[in-house]
Amino acid sequence: MKKIKILRIIHTMDPRHGGPQNAIIDNSLALIKKGFSIDILTSDSKFILENKKSQIKIFNLGPSIFEYGLNIKLIIWLINNKKKYDFFIIEGLWSFYSFIARILLKKRYFVFSHGQLDPFFGLNAFKKIKKKIYWKFIEKKNLIYANSLFVTTNKEKKLLSNTYVKTNKIKKKNVGYGILKPKYKKEIVKKFFYSKYPYLKNKRFLIFLGRFHEKKGCNTLLKSLHLLKLKNIKIYLFLAGPGNDYKNRLYHLSKKLNLENQIFWSDNIKGKLKWGALYSSNGMVLSSNGENFGVSLAESLSCGKPVLTTYKVNIYDKILKHKCGLVSKNNSVSFSKILYKYYKFNKKILKNYSKNSTKCFNKEFNLTNNINIFAEYLKNEYTKLENN
Repeated sequence: MKKIKILRIIHTMDPRHGGPQNAIIDNSLALIKKGFSIDILTSDSKFILENKKSQIKIFNLGPSIFEYGLNIKLIIWLINNKKKYDFFIIEGLWSFYSFIARILLKKRYFVFSHGQLDPFFGLNAFKKIKKKIYWKFIEKKNLIYANSLFVTTNKEKKLLSNTYVKTNKIKKKNVGYGILKPKYKKEIVKKFFYSKYPYLKNKRFLIFLGRFHEKKGCNTLLKSLHLLKLKNIKIYLFLAGPGNDYKNRLYHLSKKLNLENQIFWSDNIKGKLKWGALYSSNGMVLSSNGENFGVSLAESLSCGKPVLTTYKVNIYDKILKHKCGLVSKNNSVSFSKILYKYYKFNKKILKNYSKNSTKCFNKEFNLTNNINIFAEYLKNEYTKLENN
């Protein structure tokens, strides 16, 4: 079979916009190892990849006219270059890219939901009405005409039958998900991390990495710490992510709850600094209100670090199955209980959880091992296309 050429189309590859950007790179690198050719098309003004990822070409044709991706330059580029590619993957919903795909890329495009149909997004009444209108007249048709809507877990697929829009008639395919573990040396990146954050050395702390958004439930996390502090239990927390209004509100909430001396804030971190943070921590927290996957959890598990999360994260069953973390309801009382339970673990229990974390990652979320499902599906779809 010839090398299948795929173009992934996404509004931005800026990692400050969350986990999908990093995971898309890892997913693409894993597919390249399976014989695929991957390019990425964005509406970024510019974005620079590290040299080790130069085998992926990124075409930046931004900026778009506004945030939903109306980009005349990108459309013209796509018209002129679409014959070079066998398949197209639209990364995310609620933008012009899936509509453009329906018009220009018939029978050759897939859409990755990236959790954007999660029931959580139906809680905001105004946004729900706006999305329902767009869904009825445009977006649902975009997905019906797509080869498949990609999801990352069976739980996410099941949730789509009971979310805030009707997803009947849309072909859904669970292609799995995960990351590639970088080949950083543990002690070197830990030393680098402590050189930047020396006040965390010799402290037992938990970590949150990611985009600050109401969906992530960080307010629940802070309230959980406060409940424990009232019982004279102090747990240290390192929170890292790009600044925004929600992050500012969290900072003021931490002051109100008198948590300043146990919470350490950071801007977005990446590369060896991020992996140094993961290796230096005692585990990852994600008190999410809704998560299709949770890339940061997979990153933590890859470092042998247990995770504390909620039943709203669609990989919670894997975490419980492998006994590599604790799971609670997405409220402060419930989450404070698993924080306390983890706080009381002795060294032997922590060591077992650490071993289980590594096993869970290799079994469930290591793209080196589990990219085959996605690769074989794409190959089968290509064969169907060639035979028609």
